[in-house]
Amino acid sequence: MDAARRLALGRLISLMGGSAAYIALIAAIYGHTGSAAWVSAALFAGVVGSVIGAPGAGYLGDRFDRKRVLIATDLASAAVAGTMAFFVDEPAALVALFGLLAVVTSPFAPASAAAIPNLVGEERIARANSLVAATTSAGYLLGPLAGGLLLGVGVSTPVLFGVDAASFVVSAVLVATLRRSFGRGGGTESHPGVLAGVRVIWRERVLRLLVAASMTSLLGIGIVNVAAYPLSLHLGGGTEGYGAMEALLGGGGLVGAALAGRLLTAGRAPAIVAVSFAVSSAGLGLAAGAPVLLAALAGMAVAGAGRGLGEVADTTLVQTRTDDAVRSRVFAAEEGAAHVAFSAAMLAGGLLVGVGGARLAVATAAGCALLAALIASRMRPIREGQSTSSRAD
Repeated sequence: MDAARRLALGRLISLMGGSAAYIALIAAIYGHTGSAAWVSAALFAGVVGSVIGAPGAGYLGDRFDRKRVLIATDLASAAVAGTMAFFVDEPAALVALFGLLAVVTSPFAPASAAAIPNLVGEERIARANSLVAATTSAGYLLGPLAGGLLLGVGVSTPVLFGVDAASFVVSAVLVATLRRSFGRGGGTESHPGVLAGVRVIWRERVLRLLVAASMTSLLGIGIVNVAAYPLSLHLGGGTEGYGAMEALLGGGGLVGAALAGRLLTAGRAPAIVAVSFAVSSAGLGLAAGAPVLLAALAGMAVAGAGRGLGEVADTTLVQTRTDDAVRSRVFAAEEGAAHVAFSAAMLAGGLLVGVGGARLAVATAAGCALLAALIASRMRPIREGQSTSSRAD
């Protein structure tokens, strides 16, 4: 588990830096333009970048040594994040660079998730996923809080972008210290093609439903990302309230990840995914109708806990139902599909806020999460001890 701990620590540091810089990015763009549409444009650029990067990201993780892929990704991400510090007064440039950052960071997530079974062994997969998810949630919790607070006391946006760049470098160093195998590489020979992961998902019913549910849920989460800042302003929370909302939506996953570590098995994973979406729906519904900021923050925390629980179960499902040679491309295909939904959310979020206000937008997101729960409930449970790596339903 030491390898998983170091990988998780690297993710914690880089996500804290990235989340703080994200708050600075949104505040800078909204401050210069006063428009939720510009915020949507930035988020849309980030999502489009992820969609563009996804096919190549998965291919790299299966074709080359995953350790080298992770290090190279972190260093390239540091370069782009550092460049953003020089364009804080130019919204269009920030939007473009944010999109580029999404492209260059895209190989990390599928390669690291695909490497977990090799780093810890199959018997410890759920525990390792819970650890990584917990530190990821901690990064999303602490980063936005720090970003909002630091901006509130006068720390400049360029400084936060510089911290983001440094955090990627630290992550690369931690990955470099790992001495265990991340995967045998060369998987593109036995499973050729950039779209091999798409074919695996298409063949297997559980993975098809999982991806469909994830896309539906992320449609709602993307709308929340656009609506959270206007909702905070409406409730008198300002930048600090927005940072807290983003922190609790991401950091609430600490609770969900902790529960996953205790409850998750391969057989329970499909049911846990469905429950997690239902919990997220309840939390977003509370936030949408919140009369005061504190109630909205509580709703975001509940939604975040649901997301954290579901993400661990989701990752475990993919890992246990795919072969190592194609696993990065399956994760990349799932992320690409989710980001397609997220792309639509960036457009819908701005329109919903403009037409009906932030409350309507968040209520719509709650409905998306509920629909995702219904879709996920159609997944059949996996019998304990059943081999899943090569089966298609």
